[in-house]
Amino acid sequence: MVPVASIERAYSFAGADLRIGERDSAKVAGFDFGNSPTEILEAEVPPNSTVALSTTNGTRVVEAARGGRAILTGAFVNAGALAEDLAAGTYAGAEVVVVGCGWEGRRASEDEAAAGAILHRLRSRGAELDGRARRVAEGYLSRSVRTLRNNSAARRLKRLGYERDLEFCLAEDTVPVVPRLVGEAFVGGVAAVEQPRESSARGPTQKAKISS
Repeated sequence: MVPVASIERAYSFAGADLRIGERDSAKVAGFDFGNSPTEILEAEVPPNSTVALSTTNGTRVVEAARGGRAILTGAFVNAGALAEDLAAGTYAGAEVVVVGCGWEGRRASEDEAAAGAILHRLRSRGAELDGRARRVAEGYLSRSVRTLRNNSAARRLKRLGYERDLEFCLAEDTVPVVPRLVGEAFVGGVAAVEQPRESSARGPTQKAKISS
């Protein structure tokens, strides 16, 4: 899966088997799919397909993050798998920045809650959170799923007929895959999610903070 910031880049990307993307949550005209996970799952996309993806917020954040030691993507659905991957040893002692994509440059409660889910799981595995990251993790623990089912993003998806996607995207730890940017494309590896470990069982303390 190749993330591209613009619709034009997705159209012109040579070698794409499929083009997936949305603007303002609606499918881009001429693309094979919008950004609906349930729609894509039901379509049974052939394995090893090359997909050009462009979204309102996420792919632009990926572009901005290029140059980092590693870029991985996470959400509610793979929060545990991502935390386990980060805590597995490869990144021991590294500073981890969790970036919430937001919506058109503004904070989004669903993205902040998902960031909190990831940070909470990192803390359970011995990571040291900075002050803001701790607040986001605590906000995740205190925010009800009902609130997320009725926020502005949820209402927008419902208007567009994507209500099924809400339940899919708000379910936690259902996808054991951690997409990792390799070159210009994300590739996914299946992660084995283990129980949280004490920090004394690991190497140098990992530090995590939040960015938006």
